[in-house]
Amino acid sequence: MFCENPNRCDTNNALLITLLLATMLNSGVVAAEGERPQRFIYNSDGSNMFIYKQVPMQPADVFTYVDEVADTQVTTFFMCPNYGMPLMYPSKVTEMIGTLLSEEKLKETYEQGAKPEKKKTSARGIANLHALVKAGHDPVGLVVDRAREKGLEVFITLRLNEIHDVQTDGSLIVSKFWRDHPEWRVGKHGDKILPVFKDIIGGSPEHEVHPIVASWFPGALNFAIPEVRAMRLAELRECCERYDIDGIDLDFQRFPIYFPQDEGHQHVETMTAWVRSVREMTRKVGDKRGRPLLVSARVLAKPQQNLDIGLDPITWAKDDLVDFLVISHYLRNDFALPIGEFRKQVPASFPLYGSIEVEPKRDTFRNIARQLWDDGADGILLFNFFTTRENRGEPPFELLDELGDRSTIKATPSP
Repeated sequence: MFCENPNRCDTNNALLITLLLATMLNSGVVAAEGERPQRFIYNSDGSNMFIYKQVPMQPADVFTYVDEVADTQVTTFFMCPNYGMPLMYPSKVTEMIGTLLSEEKLKETYEQGAKPEKKKTSARGIANLHALVKAGHDPVGLVVDRAREKGLEVFITLRLNEIHDVQTDGSLIVSKFWRDHPEWRVGKHGDKILPVFKDIIGGSPEHEVHPIVASWFPGALNFAIPEVRAMRLAELRECCERYDIDGIDLDFQRFPIYFPQDEGHQHVETMTAWVRSVREMTRKVGDKRGRPLLVSARVLAKPQQNLDIGLDPITWAKDDLVDFLVISHYLRNDFALPIGEFRKQVPASFPLYGSIEVEPKRDTFRNIARQLWDDGADGILLFNFFTTRENRGEPPFELLDELGDRSTIKATPSP
């Protein structure tokens, strides 16, 4: 950035660096000189925080979902503001979930969600979100502020191409923007997915592609359309300006399709230019608030898979468009993430983290974490760790005091 007064520019840059270092030290994200910062990231899809507790939720009810992971080895809290395609706060650039319902329908949804016997439903989540807003609270802001209060580094992680439930007419988690523009989609419902996408979301005979999930993919929005890219950038900008966060995460795994299935290679530069625009936006917002905003990206498990669908995270790392990458499977852990393959292609100082998807056994988590640390990962992200509540009870929270450091992972029994 050009500065007419070099002395003042140097002073401002020094202040920004000081503020960033203070934030990292406070959150436990530290690195010795010449070393890459180590992180243990807890990723939350956000909506889970509002579907279990009775309507109307109070701020103290929301705080429990941060407190349960605070004071552990977790350094960084990723909060997702999506509830499907809509957002979970009163947005000025898109819709909050439920706001486009008629007053009568919203009241009916609230009443359904408030029934004590109802559990884990969208109706309950919508009812709780709207109750909090009506009481003067920002649901996402409550989470962000609590996490910062607990000394955690905080990111907003935006799902860039949500397609849950696109096959359902009138779904509450499908946005008006999506419904109004069928011509801005990568295909149409019922299209078959190509082998590259079967490999990404299926991976092996033991993890076959679920037919409903596969049917969602042709309904994704097409990032070759300028209006689609502009909408996502506007949502990210709003989050950066609205919340006291340390950074934003671009979740390319939700869902990993951004262009017509056979056109990914043609649009690599399109997506790189968009990521560059995200970086420029965060720098402007960071300069205005006097504190830097980091940018991370959760990307596909293999470098070639990323290129096949139009993503080029290696170039993003080399060109300083992102501050770190999270290498991730799609809802499974069926092969060791190739951290070393990525490491050979990114700058030596660039941090790489590995994601662990939800597993039923504690020792599986431990074994995967050991492998990631041994393969040179700079940290670990737990993706939607809480989802065991849907059918298997409380998550094994004791692992949050193990997996964040190779030396603290407990031994597993010999086979």
